[in-house]
Amino acid sequence: MIYLGSNRIVTQDYASHKYAEDYAGNHGSIIKMYGRGKVIKIVNKFKSHEHSINYNTFLNNQSKWKDGNIYHCTSITGTKVDMNYDELGGNQVYVETYGERGELLTFHFAHLDTVSVKVGDIVDSNTILGTQGNTGLVLSNKSTSDKTYGSHVHFEIRNKDGVAINPRNYANANIVTNYQTQTNQIDKDKKQFKVMVDSINIRNEPNTSSKILGAVYLNEVYTILEEVDSNEYTWYKILTGRNVSGFVASKKNANWVEIMNVNEDIKPDIEVPDEEIKEEEKENIVVKYKLLFTCKKSGMYYLNLNAGEELYIKEK
Repeated sequence: MIYLGSNRIVTQDYASHKYAEDYAGNHGSIIKMYGRGKVIKIVNKFKSHEHSINYNTFLNNQSKWKDGNIYHCTSITGTKVDMNYDELGGNQVYVETYGERGELLTFHFAHLDTVSVKVGDIVDSNTILGTQGNTGLVLSNKSTSDKTYGSHVHFEIRNKDGVAINPRNYANANIVTNYQTQTNQIDKDKKQFKVMVDSINIRNEPNTSSKILGAVYLNEVYTILEEVDSNEYTWYKILTGRNVSGFVASKKNANWVEIMNVNEDIKPDIEVPDEEIKEEEKENIVVKYKLLFTCKKSGMYYLNLNAGEELYIKEK
């Protein structure tokens, strides 16, 4: 059978795994997804084999290895390796996408040998996400001297509520996913914000206990439809290009978003006449300048700027 772009076999199905499936094939073989999505998170710091932790050994030692959210593990080669709880899957790729009925899904690929994408990438069926490996917690009856020890692809899918679903049909292309990128463009006639952090949840209501509808991501731009203020957050109502309407929080004094006021980067024409031009012609000469940067506080920015000063560049 063909799973995730290569010939692999099911070594642990959804019923026995409970929340994912494991597919084994050639160590180092490429991993692709069917359809289209956006990379929202990666873990890419571990070396295959060297950072492989035998699952049964981990179970026998996890209380001894655990230090808060970090495990001080010993790999199958005897290497000392520190892993946070969410790094026990080794090298990992998380992809946001949409199912056949338009439902928001998160694909999770774990135990990779190498990762070939970065956060923010829009990936499709032609994109190599990474290669099959054995980083993190693995289980195998093979000899530890075999470099394919525990090598497999862990494939997990969760919906917007965090509930795991059977990934089988998505793994063999019975269902092709779709992803619509953010369509909002910078519009100087509208009040907008730009996302300045990796991600912020979209919620049904302007409070932290309301239902999560999805998320916005770094550098995306959204038009503000409504603004709601609270003690800790300012909430902005938006409509995404995926027809998700909800509220995005920006924690006060935390710069989660950058507000883009109407026409904030366009300054009025500034009259700077050329001294060599005749006096009677000066009133007809207008030199245009475009705002590049506004200094928020004094400091060195290749130029020494003082608070309140603005930097312009002359347009030809």
